[in-house]
Amino acid sequence: MCPARAPSYRTLASLRRITLLDLLQRQGAMTVEQLAEATGLHPNTAREHLHRLIDAGFVTSETEPRDGKGRPRIVYAAPRGADHRAGSIREAKVAAALRHGEQVRRMLSAEPAPCRPSPSLSRQLDALDDHLDDVGFDGSVSEDGLHVHLHGCPFADLVTEHPEVCRVHFGLLRGILEQADGPLSAEELHPFSSPNTCTLDLHCSDTAAD
Repeated sequence: MCPARAPSYRTLASLRRITLLDLLQRQGAMTVEQLAEATGLHPNTAREHLHRLIDAGFVTSETEPRDGKGRPRIVYAAPRGADHRAGSIREAKVAAALRHGEQVRRMLSAEPAPCRPSPSLSRQLDALDDHLDDVGFDGSVSEDGLHVHLHGCPFADLVTEHPEVCRVHFGLLRGILEQADGPLSAEELHPFSSPNTCTLDLHCSDTAAD
């Protein structure tokens, strides 16, 4: 069972941070001024929330090169694809997940049947399990290996009035699998497919031999 208030829970339990992350996932890179205008937040408040998201690896920032005078703009983005640059928080999270690989074996009784067992598959499963632990979910995988059941949503009360929370979390799950580089990809998230349980559909690009 995952802890009820895991390390990243507080970061994602803020509706303001969820709103900022949702905008970045849907609209792409934006400046703090653009985000502040879109959300009604003061730029300094938006910047504080963005720094929390950056520290957790959910958002990246980059300084735009600028010709001429004036301070260069900083743009914020929700990561897409893998980021293997030195100092990448997302890369560090995957590395940490690999060091706790046995935890995912405890969550998964066997490797997903449709995928060929491989180091890249194990890396993705380790990263996924570490993320679920970090956020506060209890996860289990279906027998066919293509569905992850997320039990005990720590954000259930927030989701009732703000369903965008689920959309944001699906984007994070998809990004975790992309960052870990393997055959699995996130296809769709079904919020509350059964009481207090959501279901993540997976796709495997490297099918196991018959």
